Amino acid sequence: MNAIILYTRYLGDATSFEFNVFDNQFATENLAVRKVLMAMLESVHHSLTDVEIEYNDSILIEKVGARRAGELLRFLGATKENSRENRSNDVVVSRSFRAPLTEERYDYFYNLTDIAQLSHYRLKEGEEDRIVFYFTRYLQLLAPDQKAHDAFLNRLESFSLPYKLVSIT
Repeated sequence: MNAIILYTRYLGDATSFEFNVFDNQFATENLAVRKVLMAMLESVHHSLTDVEIEYNDSILIEKVGARRAGELLRFLGATKENSRENRSNDVVVSRSFRAPLTEERYDYFYNLTDIAQLSHYRLKEGEEDRIVFYFTRYLQLLAPDQKAHDAFLNRLESFSLPYKLVSIT
């Protein structure tokens, strides 16, 4: 197996690790990609507090079916009160919401069989992004300190997932 490429950027004490889906040429349901997300989650699990999700109704329904889409959104914390519509030229192009990240919701992300089941999500520590998946383009970890940085890379190694770090400025 070729090494996955992780683009790194140092932001003070924090490190950004970006897994670019196109550059790595893996399907979003590939086990290697899932292991990257699992390692990211494990490295910052203790500090995650919220999840923010943006989705397009028709894309989500296409992926999981109409009934399952509604169940999934409710499970992840979507309510009428916390949901907002994102419009372009007075047409709803997506919806988004933010909810507390419970253990059950954490487990949902940890056990995803396709990391792109939801189009765009952010796992947060308060107002700070920690993990971002953006429309099948990239998966990013914002490791806040050396401990999370090391935990992420150690977990990739324990998964026997070879990686190459490429520094970007």
